[in-house]
Amino acid sequence: MGSIDGIRERIRAFVLQVIRFARKIPRDDVGRVFINQLIRSSTSIGANFEESSEAQTNRDLVHKMSIVKKEAKETKYWIELVCSEYSVLSNDGKDLIQENFELIKIFATIILKRSQLIEH
Repeated sequence: MGSIDGIRERIRAFVLQVIRFARKIPRDDVGRVFINQLIRSSTSIGANFEESSEAQTNRDLVHKMSIVKKEAKETKYWIELVCSEYSVLSNDGKDLIQENFELIKIFATIILKRSQLIEH
């Protein structure tokens, strides 16, 4: 499995974990908003990563990966809010936040390396 496939699988696993986490969120008024936003932002990570694999240029890849990173950061925000509002989910959320942090570092590295190629 190549590194791109490894990242793709890691994103997919993360998104599925987020979906399972979202199913545990109470379905009250606030919880429904959290669920909706969390599912949208987390699934967008994978969708935009798939789109980035078809980038035509390094500049295009940097742009698309910046969107992936932005969606990952938004997902982290929603997980943190859920954990603050529903403390019973904090332990589950901690693991997701850690994996999210690791993915953001990977995305940042890809962006940095490809940005350096644009400059030269």
